[in-house]
Amino acid sequence: MIIVQLGVIIFLCQVLSCGFAEELPCTPGFDSESFVFKVRSDHLESGKRLGKIIFNACDGRSRSVFQSGNKRFAVRTDGSVRTKALVTLNEGQIKFNVHAWDSSGMKHTTSVRVECTAHHHTNTAVDVTQQIESSDDVVMEFPRSSAGLKRAKRGWVIPPLRESENTNGLFPQFLAQIRSDYAAETKVTYSITGEGADQPPVGLFICDKLTGSVYVTQPLDREKKASYKLIAHAVGEGGLKEKPMEIIIDVIDQNDNKPQFTQNPFNGNVPDAAPKDYEFMTVTATDADDPETDNAEIRYKIISQDPPSPNPNMFDINPVTGGIRVNSEGLNREKWSNYTLVIEAADMKGEGFKTIGRAVITVTDSNDNPPQFKQTEYTVSVPENQVGVEVANLTVTDGDEPGSPAWSTKYKIISGDEGGVFSVSTGPSQLEGIITTVKPLDFEVTKQFILSVIVENDHPFAGSLPTSTATVTKSETLQLHKKKMIIMRLGVIFLCQVFLCGLVELSSGFDPVVKVRSDRLPREKRLGRVTLNDGRSRAVFQSVDKRVRVECTAHHHEDHHMNTEVNITPQMKSFPDDLVVRFPRSSAGLKRVKRGWIIPPLQETENKRGPFPQFLAHIKSDYARETTLTYSITGEGADLPPVGLFTCDRRTGALYVTQPLDREKKASYKLITHAVGEGGLKERPMKIFIRVIDQNDNRPQFTQNSFNGNVPEAAPVDYEFMTVTATDADDPETDNAEVRYKIISQDPPSPNPDMFAINAVTGGIRVIGSGLDREKWPKYTLVIQAADMKGNGYTTSGKAVIIVTDSNDNPPQFEQETYTVSVPENQVGVEVAKLTVTDDDEPGSPAWSTKYKIISGDKLGVFNISTGPSQLEGIITTVKPLDYEKTKQYILSVIVENDDPFVGSLPTSTATVTVNVEDVNEPPVFNPKEKHIIKPEDVSYGSDLVAFTATDPDTERSQKLTYRIGSDPAGFLSVVEDTGMIKVKSLMDRESNKVIDGKYKAIILAVDNDEPARATGTGTLIIELEDVNDNAPYINEREIKICNQEAPPVLLSITDKDLHPNAGPFSVETQGDTMKNWTARMNDSATGIELMLKSTLEPGVYNVVLRVFDKQKLNQDSTIKATVCDCKGESVVCNETRAHGLLLSVVIKIICTIFGLLSISYLLVLFMRRQICFGQSIV
Repeated sequence: MIIVQLGVIIFLCQVLSCGFAEELPCTPGFDSESFVFKVRSDHLESGKRLGKIIFNACDGRSRSVFQSGNKRFAVRTDGSVRTKALVTLNEGQIKFNVHAWDSSGMKHTTSVRVECTAHHHTNTAVDVTQQIESSDDVVMEFPRSSAGLKRAKRGWVIPPLRESENTNGLFPQFLAQIRSDYAAETKVTYSITGEGADQPPVGLFICDKLTGSVYVTQPLDREKKASYKLIAHAVGEGGLKEKPMEIIIDVIDQNDNKPQFTQNPFNGNVPDAAPKDYEFMTVTATDADDPETDNAEIRYKIISQDPPSPNPNMFDINPVTGGIRVNSEGLNREKWSNYTLVIEAADMKGEGFKTIGRAVITVTDSNDNPPQFKQTEYTVSVPENQVGVEVANLTVTDGDEPGSPAWSTKYKIISGDEGGVFSVSTGPSQLEGIITTVKPLDFEVTKQFILSVIVENDHPFAGSLPTSTATVTKSETLQLHKKKMIIMRLGVIFLCQVFLCGLVELSSGFDPVVKVRSDRLPREKRLGRVTLNDGRSRAVFQSVDKRVRVECTAHHHEDHHMNTEVNITPQMKSFPDDLVVRFPRSSAGLKRVKRGWIIPPLQETENKRGPFPQFLAHIKSDYARETTLTYSITGEGADLPPVGLFTCDRRTGALYVTQPLDREKKASYKLITHAVGEGGLKERPMKIFIRVIDQNDNRPQFTQNSFNGNVPEAAPVDYEFMTVTATDADDPETDNAEVRYKIISQDPPSPNPDMFAINAVTGGIRVIGSGLDREKWPKYTLVIQAADMKGNGYTTSGKAVIIVTDSNDNPPQFEQETYTVSVPENQVGVEVAKLTVTDDDEPGSPAWSTKYKIISGDKLGVFNISTGPSQLEGIITTVKPLDYEKTKQYILSVIVENDDPFVGSLPTSTATVTVNVEDVNEPPVFNPKEKHIIKPEDVSYGSDLVAFTATDPDTERSQKLTYRIGSDPAGFLSVVEDTGMIKVKSLMDRESNKVIDGKYKAIILAVDNDEPARATGTGTLIIELEDVNDNAPYINEREIKICNQEAPPVLLSITDKDLHPNAGPFSVETQGDTMKNWTARMNDSATGIELMLKSTLEPGVYNVVLRVFDKQKLNQDSTIKATVCDCKGESVVCNETRAHGLLLSVVIKIICTIFGLLSISYLLVLFMRRQICFGQSIV
């Protein structure tokens, strides 16, 4: 019992739970937060189906519209994901988002990852929804050989992992995969520590603990940190533990920093007498990007000079050093004492980001005005024995700037004072020389001194200038002499002081082989010595790599010169352990299986400056420890075009690139590495992929130039009317190809300079200002700039030509608002009036051309109005005849509009047209116009058939109508002129050829008596003639041939012009002699006669007379000429005829002649009788 109750409870719970489950609402969304599609190759062809994603819209639909976040993949409405183009999984995988919208318009997003797979792993901590597989073709190691020497573990020697900064990819983004050999034997847990993992910046790099996949979680920034050092760990069950392994991740630079001037403004001085090419100051700018790339290679140029006098190119700048020098003569401090130069500094050797700075130049005075003595001769007397006495004060003038070294003076006695008795010094005013005694004078020894004194400025003369001369005389003349100054310039040479392990540029006389133990060298590390064997102990060296300094040192020991072997690649004693990306062999644990380092393809930046060849990576085989190996590479860039781009050192396995790469020519290369040892040892070939990392080396290009667009002058604000587009050949997955647009200028700048704006992303141009006016400014030209790097990189200019189209802002106006016209009645298609208008809009445009409408006064639709040929006229015509007797006047209201609707509320012009109907003499009108009557065809002569009359529509006129026969083809009819009575003029015959289908048609005329022009109306009389039996039947065949023996009956046809019942069925009788020899009977249908011989007749011609009766027994005899032939049966063959037939024919002719005469007599009598009757009817 308890079990039964428990079962009932469980059942109820299940029922209730099902009920509750059914009541749960449906939630739209994807079945999973992410989907992973596994492929066997990292090269996917176009149209390849990858898998299917599932989206439930909760609206019963089985299909939805999806949007792919990566334009190389398409998602169909059934959720299937396919490639749209050839796709290469450069890092073994690719990740993108897919969006879908439910019925309410809400957007849902899921993540899709495509991975190249080979081995299954369990779910990872990075992606909780799918499994990850590793691909053998990115394991950079030679697989284990099945034969040969005993193998030792081998590894793949690679440079540090390289990842571009500022990538736009979906994160986390796959970098590489680490793997331990233990993974083949036991479960291994992976982890990473170090910079960016558990040390700041924490969480930048993460590792899937189950698969060893290493990811970066956000974009890197080389300017914040250029390299990261991680430690990889692998721990297995049972205490197994790998020795930690170092992983270096170098951040590849992108041009994401503008140059920065070290100061702004720069200040400098230049003498106004400075010669051309005189360099007097330097501006400098720095760039935070990698100094080893063009991203930090700055070039300078002068943008403008203020003032531009005496010419706009007074100065020049060294584009590399920033040194500013004089470029033209004409500096003049007195006219232009200061200059301001606008300097541009641009990276990428002048093609990249730009920065603007200023250089303020002060023009200083030059000593171009020599001092002049005011007095050239002096005579003085001095008492003897006095010391310190002022002998003379020599004053001078100077045209240079007061107070400047070119203005202040100094003096010197150059002759006449051999005993040193006198001294000359500069006086307080700086423009005087004071001679004093410094020893007592002795009159008894020397009674007179003649002193020669020169004057100079503190600053040397600018060029060769004349020197002033003065004479001081006691009894003789003192001469002053000119002095020349010589200025010596000394030069100093400096050398760069940076070290780096690398290649040394080879030139004649050098032997550069430098051996080091590590590939990462500290600053100031001494590498070795290079020697130039030219007999000198010292020489000046210049390194082509600015990270290396070559010092000048004396060295006289020739035996210390280095190895003279010429080798294009540097020798290495051993490759550094920190570049062998592998876990070293453990000393304990399970039996080991080989392990490898799973990495993305090698990445190499395009456009590197060298020196070349440049080291990329190193391949190594385990056999190298046991025997000599020879390495080689094949594939793209090796032995296939472009041949020789990559080379491999056949002894060491070092891989080099020999010239700069260009991603736009080829974005990736696939190489095959080979290793062959002695004794037939041979490794299985291994693939290496080299991906070229994009640099911003392409400008955007407009898809056309110029772009043309039209905008209505009445367009509202934010009305978008055209789009400009530009493309960029750089990597579309980076900012290098991310183009932004902006408007540089607008011509004309009216009514304001910002009439238009451009969508920076899409290039759509829209109106942002009001005031467009086609009549004032019919066209605008915009200079558009397209710049990559989201607007901060290379720029390209293009034009957008905008035509302002006319909007209907000027309504058409009638030139005349009222019209009065007269139109005769009864006419259709007559032009009633032509209404002309004016319109100020653009001629020929839809806003100028017009259309018209009659809005009142034409209820019956009598009139029509259309646009005339000039497009500025409305033409009113009649489409129905006017009737004066019904309506004598029409008042029409007409409006005019343009083909385009009016812009805004504009008044509509209206014209009033008064139409007066003119009365005309209208023809009489028969009612009905076509009259039908039925009469028997044998109506007697003169009988009345019908009265066919007309009425005169001119009711206001008193007119008399008369009637006439207009058309009477058979002459059957006559008409009474006053009454319109139709009478029989001659016997009517239904069988006449003028009667068609039993109906006879006649035209009756009604004529009024208006003067001077009578009007005639017409009526049609149709008489349907009833048939009477007035035509006897007759035989159609008049001659026959028949055999006289066993001949079959001859069928004769019958015609009767009358209709039933006055025609068949017919009957026949033989007449006269015919009865003796011939038999005639009707066929089964009673429409034909069967004629046959009663007996055999002699051959000859016989006349057979047959009388044929219609149904009413009206009859007529028909004679048939029968030729009887001597033959048998149906085949009639006549040879000759008998003569007795001739007599019969003569008799027949006589009878016919008589019958003809009788017929003529009968017709004459009948004609006379009709003439008599016709005369009576007229009376």
